Amino acid sequence: MAPKPGPARLAFVFGKESLILQLVSPVLVAFSAILLTSVVLLAVDSFIDTEAVAFIYLLPVIVMAMHYGSTVGVLTSFASALAAAYFCFPPKFSLFISDPLNVAELGFFLLLTVIASKAVAVVTKDERVTRRPKWPLIGWWRRRKKIA
Repeated sequence: MAPKPGPARLAFVFGKESLILQLVSPVLVAFSAILLTSVVLLAVDSFIDTEAVAFIYLLPVIVMAMHYGSTVGVLTSFASALAAAYFCFPPKFSLFISDPLNVAELGFFLLLTVIASKAVAVVTKDERVTRRPKWPLIGWWRRRKKIA
């Protein structure tokens, strides 16, 4: 005998995402984009200096800000800065940065990515980003009383 479909299965069948999936999926997509960027930079590390192309980590930030809004874009920018510090600046594979100039570059990169994510989210303000509430848990009490 097949199990009865629960609320999660019914939500999946009818195309509605659960609350946990709405909160977690943008973060997982952002981290996977940063991971893909890191893999590409590690692959080209022997051909070019990755310290010079660390600004490629700006691409996932812009894409995440376009699709999910500025909050996910800012989170992606901080994760991108950590990945750039770990993979691009000497000593590699360490979060310690030996050169003060590289620390300044990383700070500038972080500032640039935060500004870019905010600007891109403002420019691409469309119904996919603005329709979703910033915090889905706000107003849950009112929605619960309407249902009951």
